This record gives sequence, structure tokens and C-alpha cells, in this order.
Amino acid sequence: MDDVFKLKYKVGEIEFEAEGPADAVEQQRVNFMKEVLPAAVDAMVRTRAVIEQQSYINASAQPAMLEAGLSKDSLEIPNQLGNDFSRTSLSSFLKKYGPLSEQDFTLFAAYFDEKKNGTKAFSNENVKQYYQEGRRPAYSNNGMLLRGLIKKGYIMDTSIPDDAKPGKYYMLTDAGISYIENYVPKGDSFDKKKSRTNVKKSASKISEAYVSITADDLNIKNYPAVKSLHGSKEQVIMVMYIVTSEGKGEWFTVDDVIHLLVNIFEVPADKDKVSGVFKRNKNLFFSENDPINKKALRRKLLSGAKDFAASIIQKANM
Repeated sequence: MDDVFKLKYKVGEIEFEAEGPADAVEQQRVNFMKEVLPAAVDAMVRTRAVIEQQSYINASAQPAMLEAGLSKDSLEIPNQLGNDFSRTSLSSFLKKYGPLSEQDFTLFAAYFDEKKNGTKAFSNENVKQYYQEGRRPAYSNNGMLLRGLIKKGYIMDTSIPDDAKPGKYYMLTDAGISYIENYVPKGDSFDKKKSRTNVKKSASKISEAYVSITADDLNIKNYPAVKSLHGSKEQVIMVMYIVTSEGKGEWFTVDDVIHLLVNIFEVPADKDKVSGVFKRNKNLFFSENDPINKKALRRKLLSGAKDFAASIIQKANM
């Protein structure tokens, strides 16, 4: 009977109790958290019959759980339902979750904003504000974070709120809310995994700042249509000029320019086309070795190239 132990949860009126071998009880716990608890909580919220009460674990079960390799923290269910958000700051709210990935931080911050301020829809600009309020260093590519959350099904596109600035807006999905309210803090293994992931991303041929940049980010309606320009020189320089003018970057590798031409401006491009422009117009660009990809060069516009782009814009407005 040494390997048999009991486990008990109680969250408001929701109860879970299991008894048996460690593996069997752990499997029941996982099923309870993933399937039973979210549905039960949703039903309670809808009927406004939720009672604020912290979940607990039967103290007699803890030693056996630790012997089975289960940490105490991994068995706690954060109680989101009874929080008084009006008396909590974003940074304080996030402390109990421990280290968070950039995506999780964005998701949790949007959840906090909705609960505290009633903000149902949020934008890229809101995400920038979340980083400031959460006392977290700004992330270089918020668009990539939001696209990742959409792919996971945690947020979705929504309409522009009344009296809001034009742009793309998002809202939390039921799956995103369930993920937050049943989130279990991660330990050291998460930090190591995160570090490995960041290293892998940095090896990409496309600069991180341009991976998920959108036409909305660049306000391309304010510039001549790149695909209507005649000649590779005009197209390449105009793309670099637009990105630079909008403050989204100033250094470009050949792969960066190809990516922007094809994916943002819908202009056919390849290495020969872009490299040819750089080789034939060396006096218009400053070049240096790319600090990330030592085998490549990166370039930025000199004043002559900026003047050339400005003349194209002037002619288009005449």
C-alpha cells in the first residue's frame, strides 16, 4: 500500500478526488484539468454562481506525489475567477505565473486588460503598451507574436472598436481563455527550451524584424505602388525606402529584400534581380558584413538613394 495515495481538489463547487497508483492518479488529474474543469468553470461563469475559493491539495497526498516525481507547483490550479483586477497591476498579476514566453506574456496581458478594463479588442499598439505596463523589455516583432497566437487558436481577428484608430484588431478565443485559466507555471526546463528556440530562430536567412511584417505595418497606401514601378532599381530602392521611413528597419540583406518584394509588395523577385541592383548601384548603398550571417552582406540607403526614392514619390503625386 506504500505506492497508493489520495489526491483531492476543490475549486468553488467543483471537486476532484482520486486514489490509486501514482501514474493512474496523475492521468486522472490531467484529464480533469484539460477536459472536465474548463467545461465546469465555463458553466459556472455563465450562471454567475462561481464561489471564490482557492483550490487545495490534501496534505497527506503531497509526500507520495513528490516521491512519484510530481512537484507541488505542478499540482496547483491558479484560481482566476475571484481576482479583484481593479486592485492589481499587470506586473503583479503576472508574477505568480513565473517565466513566460513572449507569446504567453502577450496572451496573459490581453486577458488582464479585458478583465480589468473591459477591453474586448486589442491591437499591435496595445501589445506595445502591455510590455511597458508589465515592466518587460519591448519585443522586436509583435506581429509575429500575434500571428503565432492566431495559429494556436488563442486569439482571432475582430472588427475595429468604436472610436478606435484604424488597424488590425484581435480578441481572445474561448480556447485562449481556457489556456490562461488552467495554466500551470513552467520550471527551469522551459527556460532552457526557450533559449534553444531563440538560437534557432536567429539562424534564419530572413531578419527577424521582417519575418511577419505586414502591409498595414508599412502604411503602403501612402507610397507609390511598387509593382507599378518600371525597373528593378526603382522597385528595390522604393521597398527599402518605405521600410526605413516607417521605422521598421534600415539594414537589408538580399534575402530580406526578396522576402519583402514577394510577400509584402507582391513583386516577383530573385537573388539575381536584387543582387544586380546592388552591384550596379554601389554608390547608393552602404554595405557591411551581416552580424548574424557572416557569409552575407547587409546594406542601407545612402542619401543619394533616398533622394532617388523621393523623386519617384514626387512624380507619382504630380
